[in-house]
Amino acid sequence: MHESFLLCRRCGVLHPVPVHPCDDEETVQELAAFRAEHEAHVLEDAQRLPDAALFDGPTWDPMSTRWFRVAASADELFVRSWRSSIEEPRRHELTSAPPLDAGCVDVDEPLLRRAFDRHFHPHKLRPAKLERFVHTVHELIAELDPDEVETTFDDAALPNASIGPFPSDLCATLLTRSAPIFDAWELERVRSFVANHRLEDGGLAVCVRRILQPSAA
Repeated sequence: MHESFLLCRRCGVLHPVPVHPCDDEETVQELAAFRAEHEAHVLEDAQRLPDAALFDGPTWDPMSTRWFRVAASADELFVRSWRSSIEEPRRHELTSAPPLDAGCVDVDEPLLRRAFDRHFHPHKLRPAKLERFVHTVHELIAELDPDEVETTFDDAALPNASIGPFPSDLCATLLTRSAPIFDAWELERVRSFVANHRLEDGGLAVCVRRILQPSAA
């Protein structure tokens, strides 16, 4: 994603400034055309802010609409980046903040179950114990504030979703609440499972998602 833009506030549009404009003649011409079209207006430099963008589709989809923020002078502004067909270049326009529902925190439950089964192999747990453990995990993460959860990387397949470790301060609580569920030897296995799977690549990894309202344009 581009980092630098020329902004015309009067028209509410922006144009990306390439890092190496001399490498692409078409890019140079497009930038020159933008300057010429808005030469009677005051153009400003705008820099994209480092916070995460929002998408209405997968991040890898070139047709996904994106929302991000830029800094221009002393202002922070929202930008909507979109295209109506794959043959057209993206358009960038000033917009209001994208409408968001409350974020949510979840775990990949099928992954959690598979990882838990593999960790106990060749022993088999009673299904009711696994159900109570999974329910306990959901209870704990339901109390989390999505804005406060640490994340490590974006989920490439799920729009506006980031993956992070299971919060370290909840690990002890999870083990405490697991104690009545499992036998002593099982609880030791649960303890090692939590230690081995709490990071962002483990079965307990959390997914933090910000959800765009369906009416977003």
